[in-house]
Amino acid sequence: MYPGTFMTRPRRSHITSSPVLSMKRRSGRVFLHALAVVVAASTPSASAARDLFDEVYARVQQQEARLRTLHARFTETTDSTLLKDPIVATGTLVAEWPTRIRLEYAVPERRTILVDERRLVMITPGRRERFDRDIGTAQKRVRKYFLDKNPEELRRAFAITATRDPRLQDAYRLVMLPQRKQIREGLTELHLWLDAGTLFIRRMMMIFPDGDRRTFDLQDVRINEPVAPGVFDVPAP
Repeated sequence: MYPGTFMTRPRRSHITSSPVLSMKRRSGRVFLHALAVVVAASTPSASAARDLFDEVYARVQQQEARLRTLHARFTETTDSTLLKDPIVATGTLVAEWPTRIRLEYAVPERRTILVDERRLVMITPGRRERFDRDIGTAQKRVRKYFLDKNPEELRRAFAITATRDPRLQDAYRLVMLPQRKQIREGLTELHLWLDAGTLFIRRMMMIFPDGDRRTFDLQDVRINEPVAPGVFDVPAP
């Protein structure tokens, strides 16, 4: 998206039997919560001592007012202690604020993930599989921990650092370390790289308690382009 208990992760035994399927069941929620973190920056800062994190929030507030849709290509890399080599997947993303997302995986196998404020649907045509889950409660937790917070409140739940990353040109790097046990049970670290000019996500990395990590890279990001009719429609079973 993601953080804490509002992301349901598959058991590690499932990774051994079906690594691509089991690991990607959290893909839609990973993107959703990551985007939620950035959208959360629209809340004005109440912190008395402003730092780079507050400045990034303030700038995102200005950008978010005009953001309606987002199109992009993505590369998703999953590293697991149970896998010899990383799993690398590529595809396209369409998002419509505040919560509608469509992920279309092309490699290593075709898969469609649709997310809105109450539902996550994953369809894998080659396997004739369909995964349909109510995520209404999860979305409320996203709002609790991210969307309804300002920087000062977020710092009560996360140790946050914001820097200019010299390894990625013109990018801010936000590192969020959960301080609450409830969140740490599902997430160890969240790293976000934001373009210094547009403030859109360029890269996201999540590190989980079992040592697994997932990295997303977004390319060719385009904002406010029209969304084709039916993009977010959920096909009938």
